[in-house]
Amino acid sequence: MAAHKPVEWVQAVITRFDEQLPIKVGHQNTHTKVSTEHNKECLINISKYKFSLVISGLTTILKNVNNMRIFGDASEKNLYLSQLIILDTLEKCLAGQSKDCLRLDETMLVKQLLPEICHFIHTYREGHQHAAELRASASAVLFSLSCNNFNAVFSRISTRLQELTVCSEDNVDVHDIELMQYINVDCSKLKRLLQETVLKFRALKKPAQLAVINSLEKAFWNWVENYPDEFTMLYQRPQADMAEAAEKLFDLVDSFAESAKRKAAVWPLQIILLILCPEITHTISKDTVEDSKANKKLFLDSLRKALAGQGGSKQLMESAAIACVKLCKASTYINWEDHSTIFLLVQSIVMDLKALLFNPAKPFWRGTGSQNADVELMMDCFVSCFRINPHNNQHFKVCLAASSPSTFHFVLVNSLHRIITNSHLDWWPKIDAVYCYSGDLRFMFSDTLNRVIQGVGTHAPLRMTPSLTFKGKMTTSLKFKEKATELDTRSYKCLLLALVKLIHADPKLMLHNPVKQAPEMQSSTAELITGLVQLVPLTNTTQLSQEAMEALLVLHQPETIELWNPDVPIETFWDISSQVLFLICRKLIGQQMINGTEVLKWLREILICRNKFLLKNKEFATMGGGIPICRQAQTKLEVCLYMFLWSPDTEAVLVAMSCFRHLCEEADIRSTADEVPVQNILPNYATFSELASVSNMMATGRSTLQKRVMALLRRIEHPTPGNIEAWEDTYAKWDQVTKQILNFPKNKADDGQQEWINMTGFLCALGGVCLQQRSTPCLATYSPPMGPMSERKHSMISMGPCDVSNPVASASSCSSSASSETPVSRFLDRLLALLVCGHDRVGLHVRTSVKDLLGLELSPALYPMLFNKLRNSIGKFFDTQGPVPINDNNTQFVEQTIAIMKNLLDNHTEGSSEHLGQASIETMMLNLVRYVRILGNVVHAIQIKTKLCQLVEVMMERRDDLSFCQEMKFRNKMVEYLTDWVMGTSNQAADDDIKCLTRDLDQASMEAVVSLLAGLPLQPEEGDGVELMEAKSQLFLKYFTLFMNLLNDCSEVEDEGQAVGGRKRGMSRRLASLRHCTVLAMSNLLNANVDSGLMHSIGLGYHKDLQTRATFMEVLTKILQQGTEFDTLAETVLADRFERLVELVTMMGDQGELPIAMALANVVPGSQWDELARVLVTLFDSRHLLYQLLWNMFSKEVELADSMQTLFRGNSLASKIMTFCFKVYGAAYLQKLLEPLLRGVITTPEHISFEVDPTRLEQGENLEDNQRNLLQITERFFQAIIGSSSEFPPQLRSVCHCLYQAHTITQSAEVKPR
Repeated sequence: MAAHKPVEWVQAVITRFDEQLPIKVGHQNTHTKVSTEHNKECLINISKYKFSLVISGLTTILKNVNNMRIFGDASEKNLYLSQLIILDTLEKCLAGQSKDCLRLDETMLVKQLLPEICHFIHTYREGHQHAAELRASASAVLFSLSCNNFNAVFSRISTRLQELTVCSEDNVDVHDIELMQYINVDCSKLKRLLQETVLKFRALKKPAQLAVINSLEKAFWNWVENYPDEFTMLYQRPQADMAEAAEKLFDLVDSFAESAKRKAAVWPLQIILLILCPEITHTISKDTVEDSKANKKLFLDSLRKALAGQGGSKQLMESAAIACVKLCKASTYINWEDHSTIFLLVQSIVMDLKALLFNPAKPFWRGTGSQNADVELMMDCFVSCFRINPHNNQHFKVCLAASSPSTFHFVLVNSLHRIITNSHLDWWPKIDAVYCYSGDLRFMFSDTLNRVIQGVGTHAPLRMTPSLTFKGKMTTSLKFKEKATELDTRSYKCLLLALVKLIHADPKLMLHNPVKQAPEMQSSTAELITGLVQLVPLTNTTQLSQEAMEALLVLHQPETIELWNPDVPIETFWDISSQVLFLICRKLIGQQMINGTEVLKWLREILICRNKFLLKNKEFATMGGGIPICRQAQTKLEVCLYMFLWSPDTEAVLVAMSCFRHLCEEADIRSTADEVPVQNILPNYATFSELASVSNMMATGRSTLQKRVMALLRRIEHPTPGNIEAWEDTYAKWDQVTKQILNFPKNKADDGQQEWINMTGFLCALGGVCLQQRSTPCLATYSPPMGPMSERKHSMISMGPCDVSNPVASASSCSSSASSETPVSRFLDRLLALLVCGHDRVGLHVRTSVKDLLGLELSPALYPMLFNKLRNSIGKFFDTQGPVPINDNNTQFVEQTIAIMKNLLDNHTEGSSEHLGQASIETMMLNLVRYVRILGNVVHAIQIKTKLCQLVEVMMERRDDLSFCQEMKFRNKMVEYLTDWVMGTSNQAADDDIKCLTRDLDQASMEAVVSLLAGLPLQPEEGDGVELMEAKSQLFLKYFTLFMNLLNDCSEVEDEGQAVGGRKRGMSRRLASLRHCTVLAMSNLLNANVDSGLMHSIGLGYHKDLQTRATFMEVLTKILQQGTEFDTLAETVLADRFERLVELVTMMGDQGELPIAMALANVVPGSQWDELARVLVTLFDSRHLLYQLLWNMFSKEVELADSMQTLFRGNSLASKIMTFCFKVYGAAYLQKLLEPLLRGVITTPEHISFEVDPTRLEQGENLEDNQRNLLQITERFFQAIIGSSSEFPPQLRSVCHCLYQAHTITQSAEVKPR
């Protein structure tokens, strides 16, 4: 399209630019701002090739926007922003305009664009909020326009001048004349303006003459500042035509200046016109001059007298001051070698000028409305004096004095800023000439900062504007230590802003410390930088905050950091920069900044600068980095970045994620310097790197990005102070927001609810790592074997939270003992309560969000806690006596639980397998089924049953990851319950929709039953008085008959529906799937119960019905394909299996070796040796083979020992087994032996003492008596121990004997080396 239809394509871009302006789309967010900037750049580039099209389109847009009617502050602000965007785009397009544009373009610009631009300049409203910015922007457009289209603008000015020569005194419109102030003027253009003015000046009316005088002066300075080389050249090669025009105008203006008032108005222009005549200036410096030049000499004499206060008029003195400042300023653009006369002229007036402008006792002041102009005049004088003679610093000291008016301080600081930022002529001195005043400037900064900080706390917010407000006429000295008024506070804010800009422009000026010692330098630098940090969070002075960030960024440049304290740069860096991070992050965490995202972007740049400095000094990067503030700063930074991850602002999330990259880079640098693994410095380094890599997902939607963030948060393994604090702070914030949403939903926008969802997901995903820190998990604990072997086979392990004897009580006790007081536990409790939130407005949204987040985003480490809480909550339905309470809340909770559990088990989250089995879900699942069974057969109940069956199927798919305490019994019970739902109401349902639902339930039930029956031996209920095999046979028959009936029902319905099309076809497909499931269920049932089921099912192979015979053959084929194990189907199947496993582990070879036990010892990791020792000792002792185990283990220990001294002293399995034996078998022996002896010691009369340390004897005690008492009690203990040999446990005898044998082996032979 761009190639074939360029006009249409350009028009499309212009239209898009128009449609995305703030006045059209409303408040701009980050996305629309980026889009607008993109459109701007696009138009600017297109304008290089299709200039007239773009300018015409933008002019039309500007016209339309200017003519729009607006209502309200928001619309006014959007209008102003739109106008600024259009003007800025126009200025850039015009600046890039090629020189060879058609003249047609110029005509179009004059007719269309110029009036619109002039409108902004002419309609300037003093004090209006946006007028100054709009006029400045429009002026920039006019400046660019006049570069290549000067004739068009000049023609407008010339035409207006002509009109003003014939207009009446009452109808003088000078707006077009004022355009001279804003246009681009070079030497030739200035000459044309002067010549045109000379021609028409005399005929102009007085207001027009004054406007021309003022505008020409500004045009001169436009030329000098934009083309300084041309002005310098004027003094090297004077131009006669320029001098002629200037002299003629001087004479015209001089004749105009009849009164003192008119003289005051024209003197500033007259001095400029003299400056444009170098030869005349040289001529009039002589004692005698010709008559034509006499008025010039007289002018200079009048100027000097008025400046010295001898002119007889305050107005003339002020005008003289202005003219002399202009002279001084212009002289700085001339090389003194080119024209020494002008410098002699400057020297003759400069002392009087400085005395007038910089007099603290009588500050220069021209009236209430001229404060800004006065300040500007003083700044021009200050800068000019510095450039003329940088070593004459008397006025510098005056401005710096604490007793001087605050205006002087402001002038000083802004002048220094101008000296730094505007130094493009070679002969201008540099700022280092005033580095010696750094200490005074730092003091001024600290004191002004304190005043502003105090003022912010006591006064209403003040808007910072380019216009400066100072006290009217400050005749009284304002010392730094006086109490500030509100007006003072405003002045101090302006001064502070100027100081911060000064730091930004040249940080060396404030850091210069030539004579101070290292500690003092570090202290002064820290005071300066932390002072700037205090300004960053000031929300009511945005400009000050932004400038402080820029200054801090410059101070963090690597070359500047070295100046913080050159003696110990790295130690100083760690101390001060860590304070910066700590303070800023603390503010960000507290959400005390409106511009949080912008501050975070700035913080990212600070981190980049820090890493550049560390990389530059990588060999010594960690020197001084171990101080507490460094660790605190890293913690706060982590907390800050974590908490930005749940921000509703996508840009903030992406910026925070990108910051993790710089944390990793810093850790890399530090780990290289210290030669330690990077994980020692940043434990979650790998996950942080992944977070950083995802930060490039700019095109990602908000929800997709949050899902990715939460997935990475779940992968964080190591608890650190940072992530623990981030979780707890977020939880506190979440708690507040939850209450706000539930109590005041009308006040919460979509962003507020989105933030709440993000916080909830964050807490779910990161909660696991906090659990590691805060709670001790309920691990399986050892229970010593008691009683006969037959009674203790199943009591070797006590499962803690999985105790099936009283699951609800055990769950609650585990939960309360381990984690009920932790914030994580409280958070889960709140979430479970919100699952049934009944709020009218936000209830559904809250319930859905919590259900999805718990099911999809929860950290796997929290699964056991969640399972226990769900089990406890549902178990309470069955705690009360009488019927189960059926109500909407309970039903809703059950339905939500089913959905959560299905999502959890369906969602194969990384690490979920490890945690799913840590808490049993048997009791919860059975209670869910029991509750749902009572709901009846209404539509909602059928839907819940269907979902529950689907959950059961998913549960069986994850069977290997889950833990079951009595799996076979549980599965049998589930089959019993779920088969009750098959064919429950499908035949009776009259409505087709309900019939479809019930068939869906049949299908879901059978799919769940298929998964439950796979490899499941039937176990009838105990205590029915029927033989086990008979009961099992009857149970098989019950299920088999049900399945056959279901198959017959499917066949009948299929026959009925053969001739019916449409909707019945869907039912037919359902029946085919149901029939397939039923056949699978029968196959699994028969396969696992051949002994009790074959006798009932074999007859079906000879059934008269062909369909039945075919079904049986299908079932038989499937079980033959699966294979059957007849010997594993007895009623003692579980006991037999465990018995066989014990036999396998305790198997012993011909030479007494234990192959399985020793193999386990070799492959089990050291972290699990305690558990392995417990299991092996328990098993081998139950088989009376403990001695063989000990002998094998101790012999192996001897073989691997380096020397006799290390035997049984290391962390080995043999030492673990020995420790466990003494702990388990020696406890009762020690208690029986020592209890009476210890009781005797405890009940010893008070006068008998055993203290034998002479220094500790109490008054009245005898050392020899005490020694005798101690010997007696020791003898009693010793004899009791010796006498108890017959009661010493046999297991410990075996241990001791094996130890003795091992010791004998080590003595009789050399210990083998490894």
